[in-house]
Amino acid sequence: MMQNNNWLPHLTNEMMIGARNNNLCSYVIALEGWRRGLTLKFYSRKVKKETLHVPGCLFSLSDGNVTHTFYKSRGMRVKGEAFTVGGNKILTKNVLNKNGIPVPTGDVFPETVSDDVIIEYANKIGFPVVLKPADAAQGKGVIANIGNEEYLRTSLKYVRDDLNYKSVILEEHITGDEFRVYVMEDDVIAVLNRVPANVVGDGIHNIEELIRLKNKKRKQNPRLFSCLIKIDYEIKNILNDKGYTLETIPKKGQKVFLREKSNISSGGDSIDVTDEFPEEIKKMAIDALKQIPNFPNGGVDIMVDISKPIENSAKIIELTPVPQIGSLVFPMEGKGRDVPSAIIDYYFPKTKDKKNNNPNIYFDLKHILAPLMSKSASEVTVIPCPTTINCQRKYIIKGEVQGVGFRRWIRKKALEADLYGYAQNLNNGDLVVAVAGDEDAVKKFREICAIGPKRSEVKNVLEEIWQDPIKVGFEIKRNPRMKNNPIKGEINDNTSLVGKIKKKLKKVTISK
Repeated sequence: MMQNNNWLPHLTNEMMIGARNNNLCSYVIALEGWRRGLTLKFYSRKVKKETLHVPGCLFSLSDGNVTHTFYKSRGMRVKGEAFTVGGNKILTKNVLNKNGIPVPTGDVFPETVSDDVIIEYANKIGFPVVLKPADAAQGKGVIANIGNEEYLRTSLKYVRDDLNYKSVILEEHITGDEFRVYVMEDDVIAVLNRVPANVVGDGIHNIEELIRLKNKKRKQNPRLFSCLIKIDYEIKNILNDKGYTLETIPKKGQKVFLREKSNISSGGDSIDVTDEFPEEIKKMAIDALKQIPNFPNGGVDIMVDISKPIENSAKIIELTPVPQIGSLVFPMEGKGRDVPSAIIDYYFPKTKDKKNNNPNIYFDLKHILAPLMSKSASEVTVIPCPTTINCQRKYIIKGEVQGVGFRRWIRKKALEADLYGYAQNLNNGDLVVAVAGDEDAVKKFREICAIGPKRSEVKNVLEEIWQDPIKVGFEIKRNPRMKNNPIKGEINDNTSLVGKIKKKLKKVTISK
């Protein structure tokens, strides 16, 4: 598993399961505010450009006096010109260049400009160049290190015709490493080295197989879960230039780069370098945001050529008002940085003393958003973070406890006692009930488990300490997966109708 031991202990992989796609940024910020006692609401919202129904991106936090609204990682203080300029690559370049902050040479070409004119401009500024859609994000359609006219012409066809991004940007290709710097006013909270998608040979598997194996590992990371390496035009072209195919077997330890661009969303690696990143370049990132009004926090993307003197080694390639912060919190390598806490500190400074409060408690985002997803509600208020949880126990109940409605019955009893946890049938016929809450209520709950519903027959109740993260509410879990199960998606006999029939048949002796 791609589990980083330096990830933040109060933001575990388990807590992120319901938010691993578009809502990861929203969730980690909302969770931190909710844990500090702020009122949390989620709203239904469409992304107008894509006409997508994506609840979970828009939410608000309130302390009763002050309310702030967020869209993904962007708080309402990032507004106006910051959003206009930050969302436009050419405007960003012009503003920074005007204020003496180094940026790559380049220009924008609308749909009305022919490919021949763009190629002529490329010859003017010199190859290699980078081609970008003017209005895309997260590295979509970006093709870097284009070294000649032929490659540029086929790339233009791919971006403008196949991907349908008619307006494009062409700029000089900057040699060096790419970094995402997250700035909060006068401080740099995190720096991430973004490395282009790659695989490392083992002398056994071919490149296509190595991609599949790496994607399997990426699925263990909450941020990389939806950022898999997809074999496309760019990858095939780069492999061809290197004299490779997808069937090539790299030598053991040999690193094969699959892309020129380093975006995490297109398969790039994420490496935290916050502590060792040069202070001079951190200051450049801070200064860049200061050139634009109402841009107190956001992402700054910088290319750094370490072969050059520090004073002219870096160029800023983009400012991002709505940066992805998932990789800063869950890097592949290095420390996870507590960007969510920094954001809540800034918007609700009076709650700083509650930083990482109630670190073991979380809510299931998927369940919270269900009414918004079905459009049966336009907003949902999350219940306040519980403050009375001081005891956790797990009870293993033995006897005739499956197929008798025990889990539904115990769920009702737990909710009546203001306890959180889950009930789960085990494959050996036992039932496990985990509960958390007030100590007296938790300890008394063992007696309730020993009683059980009418059709049950409890023979014994064993007790264990339960230390897992606590999800508010009470869940009825599926049976644990059977090891070495040969049939994918096989129905568990303990809960299926077939299973109940088999159970009864075992008690019947059939004589010939």
